[in-house]
Amino acid sequence: MRYYIIAGEHSGDMHGADLIRQIKRIDYQATFWACGGLAMSKAMGEPCNVDSSKMGYIGIDFLKKWYALWKVLQFCQKSLIGYQPDLVILIDYSGFNMRIAAFAKRNGFPVNYYIPPKIWAHGSGRIEQIKRDVDRVWSILPFEVAYYQAKGYCTIDYVGHPLVQKVSDHRINPDFITENKLDNRPIIALLPGSRWDEIRRLLPLMVAQADGFKGYQLVVAGLSHLPNCAYKAVCSAQVKLVYDQTYDLMAVAKVGIVASGTASLEAALFNLPQIVVYKLHPLAYFLYKRMITVQYISLVNLLVDELVVPELIQYQLTSDKLYLHLTTLLSESGSIKQQAAYQVIRQLLGKEHAAAAVAKSMYNDRKKRG
Repeated sequence: MRYYIIAGEHSGDMHGADLIRQIKRIDYQATFWACGGLAMSKAMGEPCNVDSSKMGYIGIDFLKKWYALWKVLQFCQKSLIGYQPDLVILIDYSGFNMRIAAFAKRNGFPVNYYIPPKIWAHGSGRIEQIKRDVDRVWSILPFEVAYYQAKGYCTIDYVGHPLVQKVSDHRINPDFITENKLDNRPIIALLPGSRWDEIRRLLPLMVAQADGFKGYQLVVAGLSHLPNCAYKAVCSAQVKLVYDQTYDLMAVAKVGIVASGTASLEAALFNLPQIVVYKLHPLAYFLYKRMITVQYISLVNLLVDELVVPELIQYQLTSDKLYLHLTTLLSESGSIKQQAAYQVIRQLLGKEHAAAAVAKSMYNDRKKRG
């Protein structure tokens, strides 16, 4: 079969790579056209047709990239017609991918969505477009299926969360401390996100905590696909920087300051007490506040429907408040509530290999239809 896959950002690239590997295990004739990053290229054994590493943006920063993204969209649409896939697979990145879905559907291609638009958080009206343009949805959040079904979209299945398998499969490096020349002090992990704009807004506030916690070492989880200067510009001599070792850092850290997103759930699966932070351009935040329909932004809090992980968003994100929450979490009983919530989350997410389940169902569906 011929698969056309689009994942627009770092986390989508990880999930896309896992899905490609699982497809290749059951479909020996599989060929791929892909928009993704290094992980998907490695899984395919050849470079992606479109490099997604520069497609990430947050909020109003879209205005800086709209023309480049429009050009990518045009190229992807033209390539879809030329490639003539048996199946279009969209992974997260809803603003871009819903345009691809509409184009694919108009041209008669079947569309599956893995990790669908979060219409339960904002933009609930998009359900009508999903009904029109997406044949089947694969959800990784247990509450999402009921929400979609209540809106009249029933071809949706919950397949578990891919991070469960990813974290389970990861082999912790026992020499992480020595190889990165860290000392014996407890570690505060700083996870500022996977986009340049996130790092620019969040990392300075994270790094500033070094002065208040001399008995700890602050370590930044860097990503090599981003420019080195994104980190070096704000990291002081008191702060260590390690690249592409996020899971090993989570495994040994005492507490984490985590940019809202996938990393919050990863931290939970590693039992890492955390504070979730986020900051947008002021205009983007003004608009965001009027669109959002959920009470929390952390996946941990959303899953347990309770504020167990502190959330410091926009104007609430100050050095003083970070210091107070860190002090609480580092106290003897400060993380008890979070640890209890983490146990509940593991039960909710289950143990099924999400990408394997999706690959098998996609393949069997297409085989049945011929």
